Amino acid sequence: MFRFRSFQGRLVFFFLGLVSLVQIAVFLTVDITNTRHARNQIGIALDDGVRGFRRLIEARTEQLTESVRILAGDFAFKTAIATGDVPTIGSVLENHGSRVGADVMLLVSLDHALIADSRGGRQSAAKPLPRPVLDLVRIAEEKEQAAAAVALDGAPYQLLVLPVLAPNPVAWIAAGFDVDDRLARDLRQFTQLETSFASRRSDGQARIFASSLPAAERGALAEAAARGMPQQEGMVSMSVAGEEYLSRVVPLGGVDVVLQRSLAKELKPFQELRVAVLLLSCGGLLLSAFGAFFIARSVTRPVLELAAVARGAEKGDYATMVQLKQQDELGVLAGAFNRMLRGLAERDRVRSLLGKVVSPAIAEKLLSREVELGGEEREVTVLFSDLRNFTASSEKRPAQETVSLLNAYFTRMGAVIEDHHGVVDKYIGDGIMALFGAPVSYGDDAGNAVCAALAMVQALEALNVELASRGMPRLDMGIGVNTAVVVAGNLGSPNRLNYTVIGDGVNLASRLEGLTKRPGSDARIIISEFTLQRAQRRFRVRALGPSSVRGKAEPIDAYAVLGFEEEDPSKRIPQS
Repeated sequence: MFRFRSFQGRLVFFFLGLVSLVQIAVFLTVDITNTRHARNQIGIALDDGVRGFRRLIEARTEQLTESVRILAGDFAFKTAIATGDVPTIGSVLENHGSRVGADVMLLVSLDHALIADSRGGRQSAAKPLPRPVLDLVRIAEEKEQAAAAVALDGAPYQLLVLPVLAPNPVAWIAAGFDVDDRLARDLRQFTQLETSFASRRSDGQARIFASSLPAAERGALAEAAARGMPQQEGMVSMSVAGEEYLSRVVPLGGVDVVLQRSLAKELKPFQELRVAVLLLSCGGLLLSAFGAFFIARSVTRPVLELAAVARGAEKGDYATMVQLKQQDELGVLAGAFNRMLRGLAERDRVRSLLGKVVSPAIAEKLLSREVELGGEEREVTVLFSDLRNFTASSEKRPAQETVSLLNAYFTRMGAVIEDHHGVVDKYIGDGIMALFGAPVSYGDDAGNAVCAALAMVQALEALNVELASRGMPRLDMGIGVNTAVVVAGNLGSPNRLNYTVIGDGVNLASRLEGLTKRPGSDARIIISEFTLQRAQRRFRVRALGPSSVRGKAEPIDAYAVLGFEEEDPSKRIPQS
């Protein structure tokens, strides 16, 4: 089975294959029709030839019959018979046979003795009668006349037997003509068919002794006859010298007459039509090849262009459009593809903008599913951070400097939060609300939140070094972390919504961050007992004891985070 890597190759192959099948079917149909017509014409010619052959034999037999009757009624001939002068009788037979065109004339006595034979010259005494002639004489004795093809001394003759009356029969005259090549040629001229004569034997084999065929074909026919002549009636096919002949075999006494016509010669007038059809088929196939290539190219070129643009889009190139001006289905496809590219470009632009407004994780969640109002309960660790006394100090600075400072601070803190699998839910003035475990959980969300808080303090110290080099004031922060089951989801209106979390656990995280601002507090990171319990990693903490927070009737156990357990004391976070 052929395999093509390109659609163009498959299209050309199958188009040419279809055209080739049609052309072959047309050629075979024409060829078969011509052959059938030629066979029918030969069959008609053979039927006419058989009738013509029989009429010719009958005509020659009738002509010979009249001539023999004249001789049989001649008084001088009867007188010669009465005298018994054999030489004289033989001379009369010979002379009369030459006048009427008889190749053989015999005089047979009533007791079946051969008195005279025109082929053997003048004989002086009677001879035994050949058996074929004897059989024919006996038929004439019953019917007063007989005619048949017989073999005399190995040569075939069409023989006629009539009585010599005076007024009763006194002898029998047998006259006939040779069944030879001359007769075969005469029959061919009369019937327009090749004519051959074959001797018949009881075992089915035969011998060709006369034919109108050329020497080579005649020898081949003789070989075929030696293997046996067809016995069925009607038209039969015979192979002669590698050429098919359609034949009819007509029994003529002890001789078979074979009438034939070459199928190849009968088809010769159709050869020009055959060649013309073949040339037209080849020309049509060649034109079809060009047409198929043109059509395939006109189809595959736009497809290849679409594929090239698609590969570019796969790499993020949405600016390159498909340049097709066709008004067909491919043009419609190109238009739809270009609209899809513009949609993808718009989606990436929205994704980029959304990623700047919310965290990438939240942006991906919003873009990857249908946006619906509502939420779900899930355990989340919430982190609140806030700059201490920043609002009061910012009033003394230019607005542009304040914004620049906040952007630098938010950039550092946002990167730390994302590095620890958290997402920035929102910026609240100079504060940050971050989520760990929503919208995606990474396992140890509580531990990730505490680690992020420790890293945020370290990042702030590095930022303060940079600010000091520029003569800017030092920044300080407080961080509160709490783990609780909250409601996470899209809140807002159908036209404007925000992915966030709500619940008492969120408020508690905000309140813990507020504890860092109490007078006398030196803690920069305060976590709830729930976060400490849920964290899978161990941290060095200092218990702050039961702490009362706004919104809680009962005090809660809070802890100040000092650093990682078993870490180098020099790497502990600095306290405020």
